[in-house]
Amino acid sequence: MRFRLLLAFMLLGAMTAQADDNPVLLTVGDMAVTRSEFERSYLKHNTLSRVDRKTVADYLELYIVYKLKVKAALDAHIDTITSFRDAYAQCMADMPEQVVSVMGERQVSSSEIYAAYERRRREVGSDGLVCPAQIFIKVPQKAHWDERQQAQRQIEAIYQELQQGADFGQLALRYSQDKASVREQGCMGWFARGELLQEVEEVAFRLRKGEMSRPFLSTIGFHILQMRDRKSLDSYDKLEKSIAAELERKQVHRQISAGLLSGDILAVDVPVVSQSAIQMPADELQREYYEGLLLYEQARHSIGRHAAENGQALQYYFKKNKKKYRRKGFKPKDYTEVRELVVADLQEEMDKHWIADLRKRYPVSVDKRVLKTVNNHH
Repeated sequence: MRFRLLLAFMLLGAMTAQADDNPVLLTVGDMAVTRSEFERSYLKHNTLSRVDRKTVADYLELYIVYKLKVKAALDAHIDTITSFRDAYAQCMADMPEQVVSVMGERQVSSSEIYAAYERRRREVGSDGLVCPAQIFIKVPQKAHWDERQQAQRQIEAIYQELQQGADFGQLALRYSQDKASVREQGCMGWFARGELLQEVEEVAFRLRKGEMSRPFLSTIGFHILQMRDRKSLDSYDKLEKSIAAELERKQVHRQISAGLLSGDILAVDVPVVSQSAIQMPADELQREYYEGLLLYEQARHSIGRHAAENGQALQYYFKKNKKKYRRKGFKPKDYTEVRELVVADLQEEMDKHWIADLRKRYPVSVDKRVLKTVNNHH
């Protein structure tokens, strides 16, 4: 039951069907990626509602890394191990057919897209959009006085480091407790008025590009903001495809929700997929599941994960990089005092070395002519 519910909502991210004219955009080793496959992924992760929207060029770099890892997983024959084959067989067996049929019935009119753009334009207003980065130290609502004082001392020590020239993004990675932005070096994404916590909004919209705030307290904790950028809302032509994708997904969400409430989707009996038939699917939606499971299994067996669970490896890394974990009034003597930071840093460093090795092993070629037509063709 839970597995089917999960699958139903995972399917909400699916985008438009593959076009007849679908050239190869890039190759990773001998693995070809079509324009529609890339567009599908880009639009899924860069709809208008997302606050961490990326340009096509920026997202392409992330997507290449993703495909390098998929290629490495295939060459390592991760798709032949029992745990992967069991998971994928169940995934396909439990996929609700009615959800898939709903996906093919989506239609959003140009008038709906334009109306959604106009609503967004009114929401943004004359103040435009802001893209702040933050370093956040949480203060629980029922925190004792000494907990609040400790959090305040920590944020003030971080601010002092920033005043002395420390890099904002690196300190965000090291100290910020905002899980949504920490991986982007504190960058929170684009916001209009009314979309941020009130105390954060008041500070953010006063900052000019490049400016940094002093530490301030909100209802959830202490913040330091840095204004990365400000802009007006993009034109309708630039946002049309993203808005259409978002409206389509919302349409499917409503239909799936109705099906879940009525029990229609969960009542579907889907034949079990034979393990002997498991192979990389041609269907783009099914390929997303296939590749996602590949990378999950790959991560479970990675050297980086085992190193991050090895006390000797963590201690060795900590000793080599001890200075980066010091701050005013705090000099850890052992990695266990800052274990989460050391684990994250070690895994990040090993991942960088691995990706560099994959780039040497698998040549990547991008067709720049096709790249120019991404989200810009008929």
